[in-house]
Formats: sequence, structure tokens, C-alpha cells
Amino acid sequence: MIPSMVVDLLMQNKINYVKLFSASDNVLEAFSATDIGLEITMPNQSTQKMKTQADVDEWVVQIIVSHPNVHFIYVCVGTMPLSTRFFNQTYPEAIQVLDWMQQALKLMNKSDIKATMNHFTDVLIPVKKPAEAAFRKDLEPNITRSCQILQSYNAPIGVVIFPLLNVNDLFNGDTEFAFLENNSTSVFKDGDKTYSNVIEVMYDMFDVALEKVGCPNMTIIIDAIGWPTDGIKDGNIPNAQRFYQGLAKFVASKKGTPRRPGPIDVYLHNLSDENKINKNAGSFMRHWGIYKFDGQPKFNFDLQGLGHDVKLVPAIGITHMPKRWCIFNDRYASDIGKVAYNVFDDQAKYACDTADCTALDPGGSCSNLTYMQRLSYAFNMGFQKASQRVSNKSCYYNGYGKIVSDDPSTPSCTFPVEILAAEIPNFSGYAQSLAHALKPSSISLMIAVVQTLFICFTLMCTC
Repeated sequence: MIPSMVVDLLMQNKINYVKLFSASDNVLEAFSATDIGLEITMPNQSTQKMKTQADVDEWVVQIIVSHPNVHFIYVCVGTMPLSTRFFNQTYPEAIQVLDWMQQALKLMNKSDIKATMNHFTDVLIPVKKPAEAAFRKDLEPNITRSCQILQSYNAPIGVVIFPLLNVNDLFNGDTEFAFLENNSTSVFKDGDKTYSNVIEVMYDMFDVALEKVGCPNMTIIIDAIGWPTDGIKDGNIPNAQRFYQGLAKFVASKKGTPRRPGPIDVYLHNLSDENKINKNAGSFMRHWGIYKFDGQPKFNFDLQGLGHDVKLVPAIGITHMPKRWCIFNDRYASDIGKVAYNVFDDQAKYACDTADCTALDPGGSCSNLTYMQRLSYAFNMGFQKASQRVSNKSCYYNGYGKIVSDDPSTPSCTFPVEILAAEIPNFSGYAQSLAHALKPSSISLMIAVVQTLFICFTLMCTC
């Protein structure tokens, strides 16, 4: 999808705030002259390259000053830079960059834009009661320094909450406790406060931990919260719909948490699945989307939190490739069991080395396929990833593949058809985003708009 399609999708759904995890010129230009407020992010890898104040000044000039018609509101320095749950390393240099960033914004007469930072809940010690919460000792100095910097110019701090992961970590996998409206047996009292869901628990834990390092009463934004629709136990579309509907009602109510009554700004993670994102933490990392890769919503969702059965507006202008699929040629079905399995497995692995086959992983929506169906799914994902090109034998697979016009999907497993490429991005890197819909008590959607030098903008291809 071209960036203007994504912006139109946001506007049609009345989403007024967006977070971009990285942004190229053509992405930012698409937001020019709109009322959509942007929180942009300096990627973790970029913070490592910032050695001086001058480096950060130059970044602000290139990204912000050079786009005067874009409504910037925040600059997030890093993405969970101290977390080890999703990354192989931490980025402590982001703390110094945070200070330099606000100085650069001030220098460029952009003090209305605030620099901020977010953290995943793994920066907390593993306890169940908010009153006992604290930051991990190894991270406490850096987090203390970051919150002091943020306090000095009255900027918010972000917490990232993934309820399904949090209940698995702390509440013995009680999935019910991850929903705002639930029948959980994990409800508990902490002093005079009652906690009925893990979201309020994690938010108040973060609040207590900040207070213990000398940063009380900071504005805390839930910088990302979501529910995966595949790739993990209980990660499916019905549960995602239930979660988001309950979350929207919670946000719209402005009731807040036991420790922090009042409105909370919330960003939903995310608009679409991301078939290139690192899956070290699990296959579910590629399946957070509220929308399918082709801009069609996965489920009905009332963003206003009124509980209505509301259809999200789909993307406009999408063109699918021809309805054809690549499957395992059944003329070789009798060879299964006779020929060594690794002969077929090697072909499936070849397909999945470049395409996203995480739906086949344990817990995935396609994990219950037969062996021959699994081969077909892998072959098709590689075929679609190659834009159905026959000239490069994208459905050959050593002669075991064939192209068909009948949809091989099953009731639980969709064999997708790719959408046509629309635009080649103009810089080397990825762009994803997070949209924000209600204010002052806000709810939002993360947008996956990817960019690489050779992959065009689509709703399925991100970092």
C-alpha cells in the first residue's frame, strides 16, 4: 500500500493520532496537511549511532524540521530500549540520547514536541502485587535517569503491556485475567485496592516502581497494548475481538486504575500483521494485526468504546493478484512415506526461508493441517511472496508444486493471495506505526507500513 492509502484508512476510521516506529520521507509526506498527530520513534539502532548532541540535532533537522506541515507531538527515543524480552540486547545509550533529543527540539524552536521513552513490563521484578513492585536492580540506575530527564520537561513515560504474556508470566496462564471483562479466579486485594485484571495490575506496578525511584505522579501512557490473533495458545480472532472491545470500553469510561483513577491514553498494537518482524520471542510476534495484510478488518470493533457491533472501514484501492495458489502436486501424494520426508521438508523450508509460515507453528491457525496440506501452505506462501512470478519458477519446488485456481483454504487456515505492489519506499529501512483514536482518553491502532528497498508498501510486509 502507498502511504496515502494508509492515511486514508486512518482518517476514514477517525483515528487522529499515529505512532511511527521509523519514518521515511514519503511516509511523513503522506501525513502533511492532515490533523493527524504523530509520535515518531528514533529506532534502537539509531540511538547507538548518536555520539554527540550535534548528531541528534542533525536527526531532528532531517526528520522533523524538514517536514514543517506534519503535526509532530512526541519523539520516542528507542523502542523498549532496556527490554530483553523481544531483543537480543539492550540499548542503554538511549538514555543520553533522550536528554540530547529534548535539547535539540528546544534549539530548533520545537519545544511543543516532547521527547519520551517506553519500557516493556520485563523491566519490573516478578511480583504479583502492585505494592511490592520495583524496577530490576540492574536497570534501576538507567530508568531513574530517564524518568528524571522526562520529569524535567514534563514529558510522559510509556509502558508496554501485552496481557496474554503477562498472565503467562505471573498468573499461571490464567487467560481470563487478561480480559477487562472476565470471570477470572485470580482477582485479588492489595491493601484496600482490588485488582480484577492484569492490565490494571501492570499499570499500577509501573506507577509504584516509578514512585520508588523518585518519579511519582508522572503521566504514564500505555504505549502499546494488544492481543495476537495467531501463533500462541489463546491467540485467536475471537479472543482478540473480546479483548479490544473490553479495552475500548475501559478507556472510554475514563475510570483509570485503582491507584490512578482518571483517563489513560492507550495505543493499540497494531493495525496489521508483520511478516518480517523478529520472531525470537514467539511466532505470535507477527500476528498482532487488527487488519489483515490486505486492509480488511479481522473483526468488528467499536473504537469509541460504546460496545456497538461496528465494522471498521477497510482500506480503499487495494488490488489483489489473480486468485491462484501454489500447492503440493497430488500426483506425488503416493510418494509420501516412500520418499524420505526431508526431500519434501527441504522444499517447504526453502519456501519459508523468505515467506512467513508462522501459522504452521504449534498453536497457530494452520498447525492442524495434514502433512500434504502443510507442504501446500508453505509452497503457497513462497509463491505469493514472489508475487506469483512463474518466470522464476516460484511454484516449482523441485517439481512438486503446481498452480491451482481452487482455494485450498480450510475452515481454520487461510491460504492467502498477495496484493499488488504499489510503491517502492525511498529509503533503506522499515516503517511501522501506531495510531491513536480518542482524546483525551485515547485509544489507538498500530499501523504496519513497511518499507524496504525492494518491497513495496503493503499491509503485510513489515520489519
